[in-house]
Amino acid sequence: MILNVVLKMILRSWWRNKVFFLVSVASLALGLACTNLLMTYFVHEHGLEGRNPDRDRMFFLRQDDPMTEGKRVAFAGAEIPPQLKQSYAEVENFLRLGKLDLLYCKVNEQKVEGDFKMLSADTTLTNFFDYRTEEGSWGQVLCQPGKVALSEACARRLFGGKQAVGKQVEAHFRFGEARTYEVAAVLREREQSLLQFDMLIAHDPDFFWGGLTLLKLTPGTDAGHLADKLNEDKVPTLMPGQTKYYLDPLDAICFTTPDDSSQQTLDFVSQTPVQTLYISLLAAVLILIIACCNYTNMSLSRLLQQLRMIHVEKLMGATLRNIRLQLFGDAFLTVVLAFGLSILLVNDCLSLFNDLLGSRLTMTFFFSSQMLPWLLLFILLMSVIPAWYISCRLSRLSFTEYRTLYSGRRKQRFVAVLVTMQFVISIGLLLATLTARNQMELTRQRASRYEGCIEIGDAFGAPLAPFKAELEKRVKGIESMTLSKASVLNAWIRQLNVQRPSGKEVRTNLLTLEGDSTLLRTLRIEQLSGESPSRLLERQASPVLVNESFVRLLVPTGMEVVGHALREFDTETKDSLAVIAGVVRDFSVNSLEESVTPLVITLLSESDLQKGFYLQLRLRPENREETLQQIEAVWNEMNPNQPFGYADMHRDFMARNGKVLSLSHILTFYAVIGLLLTGFGLFGIAWYATRQRIREISIRKVHGATRRQIIWLLNKPFCIYAVVAYVVAMPVGWWFMLHWLEQFAYRAPLSVGIFVWPLLVVWGISAVIVCLQGWILSRVNPVECIKQDN
Repeated sequence: MILNVVLKMILRSWWRNKVFFLVSVASLALGLACTNLLMTYFVHEHGLEGRNPDRDRMFFLRQDDPMTEGKRVAFAGAEIPPQLKQSYAEVENFLRLGKLDLLYCKVNEQKVEGDFKMLSADTTLTNFFDYRTEEGSWGQVLCQPGKVALSEACARRLFGGKQAVGKQVEAHFRFGEARTYEVAAVLREREQSLLQFDMLIAHDPDFFWGGLTLLKLTPGTDAGHLADKLNEDKVPTLMPGQTKYYLDPLDAICFTTPDDSSQQTLDFVSQTPVQTLYISLLAAVLILIIACCNYTNMSLSRLLQQLRMIHVEKLMGATLRNIRLQLFGDAFLTVVLAFGLSILLVNDCLSLFNDLLGSRLTMTFFFSSQMLPWLLLFILLMSVIPAWYISCRLSRLSFTEYRTLYSGRRKQRFVAVLVTMQFVISIGLLLATLTARNQMELTRQRASRYEGCIEIGDAFGAPLAPFKAELEKRVKGIESMTLSKASVLNAWIRQLNVQRPSGKEVRTNLLTLEGDSTLLRTLRIEQLSGESPSRLLERQASPVLVNESFVRLLVPTGMEVVGHALREFDTETKDSLAVIAGVVRDFSVNSLEESVTPLVITLLSESDLQKGFYLQLRLRPENREETLQQIEAVWNEMNPNQPFGYADMHRDFMARNGKVLSLSHILTFYAVIGLLLTGFGLFGIAWYATRQRIREISIRKVHGATRRQIIWLLNKPFCIYAVVAYVVAMPVGWWFMLHWLEQFAYRAPLSVGIFVWPLLVVWGISAVIVCLQGWILSRVNPVECIKQDN
């Protein structure tokens, strides 16, 4: 009976103060939703293979990247892992994995396109990972050639809802090869799986030369000590004597930002963008602080109204226990309701969140044994502690005592601190967002040269000179076309040792491109010196162009490089006739985190281009799709046994800069939520403040105050809060963003807007909300207000 009465009183209190209640619940729900999402994502990614009993005994076998100093590649030659198991008792087992370059599949002569990931693996896969079958026999796949296992998602794409086991899948690979496989098993999806694949087959010994290797060590083995033994025993590496092996735990690859600019992209291994994750988690905590500030402000204002009723209840005989129960229940149920709404918001936003971070979260994981205890603990702390404090602290206060402690100047100072804190967080998030977007705009500018560009061909394919000639005759939507011997974004890179005048030897990479005279025009590369490529080919036997980085790193200061033989600076070149005929401006082919590599562009004559295996094409944007269809038609006509495929150069370049794009989207998402929550809080605070000062404002109107003066009176404190918050937030936020920008070799120039817009936006939102409240209040008849107040 008592609980029913208490519940009725709580519901009546919510209804009487519905504006405060709705604002506080909405704010708290948004803050909890953001925090719950990031907490759950953090636990999900940290727990990869968390249920695997051998997780702590599994290590990646990595070695120094021979092309990039300071980096490692998860690669070992095919013969190395069996040797390690045979020679070292500490190695219990090994698993080699390789990715096949699959273009598309055919099922019942129907072409099915898509980004299919096909892996080949050893029979030891089952010793590392516990995959369960939905259909068929798992054991056949890795023991018999011509068998394939499909993931559940892949089986649905290829066969719909029909049974897949026993059906045939025709796989077409990039180099024109096609193989037919029989589906032997459909594998269930594994939550928090290390490997992400659509198809799995056994290794073909004739075509597997090495790949990612996992070692399972015996219990108690020191991985670092074993790695030292491998290097002492001189186990062969990619560059014997110059590189060495490492045994790294799963987190070394899984819980790190994917290196999209690397020559080895492990897109079939779950990798978490750690930097983005931590920044996002910090943003979510800041959003929760804004929500808690709103909740605290609204609660204090609402309690002033609520205590009037509690005072009446005391006079009517209510016990201290009943009053405490009512105050506790009010605060507790408010937080629980907000938490329930946050779960609904998470459900609605989960797909957007997965797209932003590339995650694979599902709602079922929120209620899994890994996450549910944390969520319950979080909600208990958020609900019980404030509710207990409110019930114990305020139940003994009289209405007069409460007004003395929590209203007047004391409450104004407290509100000022909370509002300023909200402004600080909002300004900080806006500053971070604008800085990240500024860097993103620089990335887009660097990527603009690749807009509309595609690349066709591969190093093992047929020469494309006849195909180019046919395109020139039949396809009109091509703006420019270049025949070359090398891919642009995946060009051949070799190392070069540079001897400085001081005697110090510096090691750098050298990028080499080989193409016809239209290469600069197709890629919009600016030439800084030398004659046009077409004239150079007419006058010289083997002209080359170098970029600014080549001149800066390899050419002595003050020397005019044009006219010198390439061999003077690149002693390892095989072209003894190559002469440097010009310099081009630096342009990026990788992430902006990396400095532009020294580049040599070799201009090839018509006879040299007969073995050109690549075509770079710039398509006119107005009829891109139609042009692509025409190009494919010509290709299929000339190469009926080889599937048509192309690389979108702009998309690939942006993918290599995916970290800054992802962070920009996440920060924009949270900045908008932060501003929304700040607006909610300001609305509630302004609504309360204007009604608390209605008698004062009415008297001012009677004495001749104008509407503009009244609106300024209400806006003045919020303007002060915004300026104070700006002074606090700007140096702190800027220090964090400068630290983030240090990772980039090329940073966007700072603009005045980055420093001005955060203050203008926050002040503008507060001004609009407060002005709206002041305008409504200024229209009220002052005489009636004074009468009612009396």
